[in-house]
Amino acid sequence: MAAFFMKKIVITGAKGLLGEACCRLFSNDYEVFALTRADIDLADIDQLPGLLRGMEFDYLVNTAAMSGLEHCLDEPELAKKVNRDAPRVMAEICHERGAKMLQVSTDYVLDGREDVVHEESSETRGSCVYSATKLAAEKLVLEACENSVIGRVSWLFGRGRATFVDQVMNTALAGERGSYISDKYSVPNFSDFLVPVMGRVLESNIQGIVHLTNNSEAESWYSYAEKIIGIAINLGMLNDNFDIIDKNKLDEISFFREERPRYTAMRPKRLSEELNVEVGNWEEGVRCYLKQKSENSLTNK
Repeated sequence: MAAFFMKKIVITGAKGLLGEACCRLFSNDYEVFALTRADIDLADIDQLPGLLRGMEFDYLVNTAAMSGLEHCLDEPELAKKVNRDAPRVMAEICHERGAKMLQVSTDYVLDGREDVVHEESSETRGSCVYSATKLAAEKLVLEACENSVIGRVSWLFGRGRATFVDQVMNTALAGERGSYISDKYSVPNFSDFLVPVMGRVLESNIQGIVHLTNNSEAESWYSYAEKIIGIAINLGMLNDNFDIIDKNKLDEISFFREERPRYTAMRPKRLSEELNVEVGNWEEGVRCYLKQKSENSLTNK
């Protein structure tokens, strides 16, 4: 009988939101090498080649990034190293060894000034330091490694860290009113639903830019919060009281010092037309996530 060899996959940002899900869910099908910030400093470009050249792998998924917009604004050179230069070096190493790279990018690279749903061919802008460095990385990765994919994601939630879903729930459970932006739009995504599709992308011949998102209507932060509360009420986690949230506007948030694109909802055209796959609906993802949290809470008592 022929020996079975599991393909090897490197995950950077292994303790992050998407990285955690990748490490957990890919472990059944791949030999996973999980790299955290303690293992690899993406700001130290000189150490990166030596580390990666010393590893055997078939795929590399870079989920790591410096994603705080104001942090990037305050430290633009660091943002360039982490978000732009490190992915380029990873892509060069992948090209050398014939490995496929999936560089996780963001809907923030899109123009965002018009209320249109964006496909992979839509105009980009890079309106802030964060999105400009991520957009530069897209170009550099594709140039350095022919067998690479840029996977743009949006509004992630999941087990890796506290996110908007947790914020909404914690505020509601504390009996406090929440105030959420009503004029900024994108599409939420559950990290556990993204990872299996990422696996399909890695195993396919697809290259270039791919929108990794479920095919849902655009939501504002306000409508997103409304639906989270509705799901929680349906699950019996909150009392039947929808009147616990208020609206505000993007321009009213004084601690936002960096520009945020207003409308970055994406359509997963290439997933649908070229791979015939789809990401699970985000509302079902919220339901699964909240049930998991509730079950874990009962187990830990």
